Formats: sequence, structure tokens, C-alpha cells
Amino acid sequence: MSFVEHFSAFESFSMTHEYGDPFNEQAIAAAVARTLALRNEAPGQSLEVHVEQAVHECICSCAIDIEDSIEHRRSGIHETLVREVSGQVERQLARAEANERNQEVDEASEESFPASDPPGWIWERPSH
Repeated sequence: MSFVEHFSAFESFSMTHEYGDPFNEQAIAAAVARTLALRNEAPGQSLEVHVEQAVHECICSCAIDIEDSIEHRRSGIHETLVREVSGQVERQLARAEANERNQEVDEASEESFPASDPPGWIWERPSH
């Protein structure tokens, strides 16, 4: 169950967000895309730093900063958002890496094709 699906189960008990739902698939997808862009811009930084920055840029601050302030620590909502974005980013990176490995194997196989063919034999009966 995704974070948005989990959070939606509680929607009937909470007030609606003044500007729209801050927890939606588009916001999380934007945070995932932003994390990947940040990773490309600064590959030396940890993924956690990129995720945290992306979450703050893409998710309404009223959804995380206020909760963090109320709880005097990183809130449960904040933790869950970071976990969701991190998980999606890690899955995308793993798929990209697997595709790259498969492509390398396919290219190597194509390049070695003539060498992998057995030598041609013309079979003749020896004359006695």
C-alpha cells in the first residue's frame, strides 16, 4: 500500500487542505523526479540529502514543517513521505541499473556473434 493510499484512508477524519491535497501521487512523483535530478547534479551527496531536499521542495511545507514543529522532531508524516520517496527512487535506480546490465550483455553478445559460431565443415567421404 502506497503512502497516498494509506493516507487516503484517514481523509474522512481530517480537514481538507486549503489549496488541495498535499499528499498526492503527483507531489510524490515530483519529489522522486527532483531527487533523481539532484542526484545527477551532485552525485557525491548522499541519497538521503537529495530526498530530504526534494521532499521540502515538492511537498507543501504545511504538511511537514508544521507537523515537525508540533512534534518537536521529524514528524511521522515527514518520515513516511521520505520513506516513500526514497523507496520509489531506489526502485527506479535498481531498474535502470538492471536495464543497463542487460543492455551491456546484449551488446557483448551481438559483438561476439561471429566468434561464437562453430567453424564451417564440409563433410566429404574420404576416398580409398
